Amino acid sequence: MSNAKYLVSGGAGALGKLIISMLVAKGEKVKILMSELSDVSDFEGNPNIEICYGISTDKDSMNEFFDIDNPRHAVLIHADEYISLSDSTNLTMRRVNVIGAENIVDMCLKRKIGRLVYLSSAYALNPDLIGKDTLELHFDRNKVEGEYAKSKAETAAYIMEKVALNRLNAVMVLPTFIIGPGYSQDDEINKILNGYLKGGVAPLKGGGHAFVDVRDVANAMITLTTEGEPGTGYLVTGEYKTSEEFFKEVNEVQGIDAPVKTASRIVTSKSLARFVDAYFKITHKENPKQVYALFSDNPTSKFEDVSNGAEVVIKFKDSLNDSINASSKGASGAAAAQTQAQSSDVKMSAAAKVAQYKDTKDRGEDS
Repeated sequence: MSNAKYLVSGGAGALGKLIISMLVAKGEKVKILMSELSDVSDFEGNPNIEICYGISTDKDSMNEFFDIDNPRHAVLIHADEYISLSDSTNLTMRRVNVIGAENIVDMCLKRKIGRLVYLSSAYALNPDLIGKDTLELHFDRNKVEGEYAKSKAETAAYIMEKVALNRLNAVMVLPTFIIGPGYSQDDEINKILNGYLKGGVAPLKGGGHAFVDVRDVANAMITLTTEGEPGTGYLVTGEYKTSEEFFKEVNEVQGIDAPVKTASRIVTSKSLARFVDAYFKITHKENPKQVYALFSDNPTSKFEDVSNGAEVVIKFKDSLNDSINASSKGASGAAAAQTQAQSSDVKMSAAAKVAQYKDTKDRGEDS
């Protein structure tokens, strides 16, 4: 039986690795859930890290992970997720983001874990309620756009149900699109950067997104292990950038003295969509609509009017610079990010723009 206070899932990803390294730097004992196929070399040999092999989609494989001395005083940080910007149904994303996450919730209740800190998404929030004076925590997969947001909304609704009916002690972190160092070449941010810098794929005109650094999200999740009321969610967002602004700053970071050349409007024409898609498929060229889906399929909200005014720790250009450099440097770039994150003061007031959403059903208010 383990005496670890912190349980962490998603240790194979950039966010999970940061959270683990930050907790260990504070002298905490951490138990991590890892697939047998994952690279655990970053964690081996550390006396404060206990590696447990299992996957969230298989409850039985997590029995050892949840076997700890004082479950009521333990905190589980669920940072595991699968991101795809494609419009098509992704069964892997559903298994990880819905089935796996709900299994984690069920096991937390069964083993009486003291608190769950869950990585959700700002885009899982009901868009009808964003920007209103009264911030209500409400999730409906039928109200949001994109398969990723739908998977997050479905799980968040499940968690809120367990908070209300089973007294689950859970808080949610709701970040906008996460960037920064430590992400693999297969992650969406690096697909975008590589498509532009290496593939020469012209970005689309129009659209935009709000970005937040992975280190700010890690700080917020660790802070919420001790702060925040059960059934609350915290929006963590940084700067909003249009597509043109984003790639202009990419040019500046890379020292490219040239304007951003956008793709022809024909690429985004709805009436010609079938022919355009067929062209890219036949020619085996990258389709800008797929490479830059982050900008073309963006929710209308910029998440600018619901923050409490706190300043972000990592500025957008610094985060973008670290994203590009860490991508080219690999493990060394990720290690540098961990060092910087460890030196940050973990306080909610400095963990990016944070707005608290609270479930109103328990208070008898209109939903």
